[in-house]
Order: sequence, then structure tokens, then C-alpha cells
Amino acid sequence: MDQAYNSFEADKKRFRMRLAGTLAVLLGLAALAGLSWPFYRHHKEHRSQAQAQAFLAQGDFRSALLSARETILLDPTNVPACRVMAELAGLSHSPTQLDWLRRIVQSEPTVENKLQLASAGLRYLNPPFPLTAQILNELAVTAGDHATNLASYQVIAASLALNLHHLAEAETHFEIAAKLEPTNQLYTLDLAIVRLGETNETGAAQSREALRQLQTDADFGLPALRALVADRLAHQDVAAAKAYSTQLLANAHSTLDDQLQELYILRQLKSSDFAGRLQAVQLQVATNAPAIAKVSAWMQANDLLADNRRWLTNLPASLQVQPPVRLVLADAYLQSNDWPTLRDFAAQGNWDEMEFLRLALVARAWSQLGVAQVADSNWSSAVNETGNRYGALTMLLGLTERWQWKREQADLLRRIIQKFPRERWAQLTLAQLYLADGDTAQLLQLYAALFAIFPDDPGIKNNLAATSLLLNTNLPQACRWAAEIYGGRTNDLIVASTYAFALHLQGRTQDGLAVMRKLDATLLQQPDAALYYGVLLAATGATNEAAPFLKIAGTKTQWLPEEKKLLSAALGGN
Repeated sequence: MDQAYNSFEADKKRFRMRLAGTLAVLLGLAALAGLSWPFYRHHKEHRSQAQAQAFLAQGDFRSALLSARETILLDPTNVPACRVMAELAGLSHSPTQLDWLRRIVQSEPTVENKLQLASAGLRYLNPPFPLTAQILNELAVTAGDHATNLASYQVIAASLALNLHHLAEAETHFEIAAKLEPTNQLYTLDLAIVRLGETNETGAAQSREALRQLQTDADFGLPALRALVADRLAHQDVAAAKAYSTQLLANAHSTLDDQLQELYILRQLKSSDFAGRLQAVQLQVATNAPAIAKVSAWMQANDLLADNRRWLTNLPASLQVQPPVRLVLADAYLQSNDWPTLRDFAAQGNWDEMEFLRLALVARAWSQLGVAQVADSNWSSAVNETGNRYGALTMLLGLTERWQWKREQADLLRRIIQKFPRERWAQLTLAQLYLADGDTAQLLQLYAALFAIFPDDPGIKNNLAATSLLLNTNLPQACRWAAEIYGGRTNDLIVASTYAFALHLQGRTQDGLAVMRKLDATLLQQPDAALYYGVLLAATGATNEAAPFLKIAGTKTQWLPEEKKLLSAALGGN
């Protein structure tokens, strides 16, 4: 028995030793796995990132997309992978490019990255391109010379000015860019192109001659010829435009855009070659969805709506479901006001990242067909489908502007402000909507919401105080706010007017007039100051002195209803 017991104890000891050894090995492997996993993860991320960049460079867009997505799953802040995604989105003209560029700016808030986002704002937002303007203004303030001394900053500022038809401003920016990089002849070329639009014919002629000298240049011949074509078309010299265009198309590096320009010229000339050339271009792009979309957009812009629709609907089904083609086909139905066909077309399938747009188009069709309830339901679904993505929200916002859906436009702006509170352009746009509608109560709510986010912003605080005073709401607090802001901005006419009006409402009209009289006399001639100065003067019985200021105030058309009442009451005392 003792021998058996001793043998059992020996077996137990050996088992424990083996178990301990096994556990040690397992723990060692676990520790090794724990240590090696981050390294493996980093290696995998780096490899997929490099593959994405290589595939993009080779033009293998599908593989680039898959590799970039794999990288971003491992690290959502991987900037090179985000750049690949942004470039791919740009190739298909997808508003998601804004989302990727915003993510890059959040990870690396450099001036250069912010300028890329500003440039994209020109492509995806409508005039007056508030995102681009906001970024340029903020960079000028926060980065100063570091930003404005970059030629790229000046070029984007010039592009913004050109899109707004501010030629003189664009010329100034190109002049600065040319001085910043005097060896870069492209900026000199841009400057010459802008000067073609000058009313001074001597300057325009000099620019025209400079471009003619460059038309055979290996580096700048193509842009020079394009400018000369556009210049001749602007002067309705179609024959000369045709000559330059022929020379342009003879260049091996001419583009589809150049061919479309040629088609425009042939159409202006009523040339018998037009139909054949258009068909040749359509055959040339027959398998390229983005190129098809470009040709289709050109046809729609040139009133070839029926021909465009016929061409698109005869394309193979495999091409019609490609996102770029699908979008221009939907636009063709929109342009021709064919609401039943648009409804049926947009009701089909799933449009992946553009699903929000599909639902918006369904909403538009039902709205035009007079079924408001179904339209509203689909619009709500479209907004929800954006997932609060910046690019998708701004694209829907553009549609509301195009369709003149003011209620939906205001709702989207409120959502953008809530999700992206630093987008000042959205705040200003929404405020302008409320101003145009004379909706002081909504303005008050907007400024109250913004004040909760930006309590130290004097502009927001002053606007909140002013609207509170006009609506006779929370007067004690509004008067305190007005006094606090005035203490730091005594020469600001808007701030002074708010504070003077607050004093007036407290029965201290003479003190309010004293505040206004401290302003420069020229500031009192501006309507925003003249209204309140005239109102306070009239309240003291100085009607003759008030009259010229009230007359100045009357030249401004966009007053809030409460301000109109103030003006009317003051004039009634004269």
C-alpha cells in the first residue's frame, strides 16, 4: 500500500511539473503574441498602404481602393491611405473627397492640407463657395505670412475670385503668385489669361500677343492655345477660334475637354461635320464611365437634351449602372422634367455611398408629382442616409439651393452646424436665410445655440444680445452682454449700436447717444449705425437732427421686422 501510495504521489508530482511547463510555454507564447501583434499590425498597415499607393500610380483603381480600405480599417488616421481615398473620390467627382480631405486636415492640420480642402470646396460647393473663402480667411489670420506667402494660397484665392467673376481680384492674386515664384512661368501665363478679360484693350492685346508667342512652346503651348480659343469665342470670332482649336487638337497631349470645345465651335459655325464629330467622340469614350459623364454633361449644357438622353439610354446596362453614368442619366431626367421616369429610375437598386442622392432624387420626383407626404419621407431617408458625412450633407445642401427648398436647406444647415460647429460658412448662410425671411426668433435660437458652443466669440455674443433686445427677451442679461462686448470694442459700429440700443431700452437714451457720438462721423453714415442713432435722436425729440440718419437707414432694404418698426415709428415722429 505504501509503495502504491508513493508511486501515485510521484505521478502527481510529474503531472504538476508537466502542467507547469505547459502553462509556462503557453504563457510565453501568449506574451510573445501580445508583443508581436502590434508589430504585425503595423507591418500589415504599412504594406497595404504601400500597395494602395502603388496601385493608384499604376491606374489600378479597384485594387487601390481595396488596399486603402484595408489600411484605414487598421488605422483610420493613416494619412497616405486617406490621400488615396481622396484621390479616388476626386476621380469620380464624389463629394466623399471632402470627407477624406477633412480627415487628413484633422490628422495633419498643415497649411498645405488645408489648401487642398479649400481647392476641393470650389468643386463641390455652390457660389459663393463659402468653405473655400472660410479656409483662406482663417489661414490669413492664423498662419499669416506663412500661408499668404505660398504661391498655392494665391492661386486658390485667384481661382475663387475667377469663379465669382472678380477679374481684378484674380489678377492681383496671380501677380503675387508670379512674384513669389518668378521662375514658374505658369503663373505668368495665368496672369496673361486673366488680363485677356480686361476692359483696357491695350492690356488685353499685349496679353493676347504674349499667348501667341507661347502657342508653340513645349511646356506652355497647350494652355496658351486654350486661352486663345476662349478669348476668340468671348469676342465671337468663331473662325479664329476654330483655327486655334485645330492647332490644339493636333497636339498629342490634347484632352477630351479640347475635343468638346471643338464641338462647340463646330456647332456655332453650323458645320456639317458636327454630327459626325460628336458621334466619333461618343464612340471614343464608349467604355469609359467618367468620360461618358463628361460628354453627357457637355451635351446637356449645350441644349442637346433629347440626343443626350437617347445616347445614355442606349448604352449597355453594365455602363448605365456605373456611378458617373447613373448620375448624368438622373440629371438628364431632371433637366427634361420627366418626373415619372426619374421616380422609376431612382427607385431601383442601391447606389452604395451615393444612396443618399438616390433617395433625394426620389423625393424630388414625388414632390414634382404632387405627393408631398411620400416626398418628405424619402427626403428624411436621404438625410439619414448621409450618416452625417460632411460631403454628403453639403451635396444635399447644394440640391436644396438648386431646387429652392428653403425649409430643407435650413434643416441641413442646422445639422451641419450641429455636427461641424466650426464651419462658420454654414452659420453665416443660415443667418442670411433667416434675415431674408425676417425671422428674428429663429435668429435668436441660432445665436443662442452658437453662444453655447462659442461663449467667448464677441460677434456671436453681440448678435445674441441684439436679437434678444429686438424681441424684448431676457433683457437684463442681454443688456449685460451688450455692455461686456462694448467694453472691448468701443469703435465697432455694430457693437456700439447694440449697446446704445440697450441703454435706450433701460431708459438711458442720452447715455446711448453719447456712445454713438464717440464713433467716427463717417461710421454714423452707414445704415447699420444710422438706424439706431436716428431712432435714439427721435426718441429725445431731436427730429430734425434724426431725419438725415433715418433717411440713410431707409436706403437699406434688408431690415428685420422689429427694426422696420423702429424705423417707421421714428419717421412717424418727424
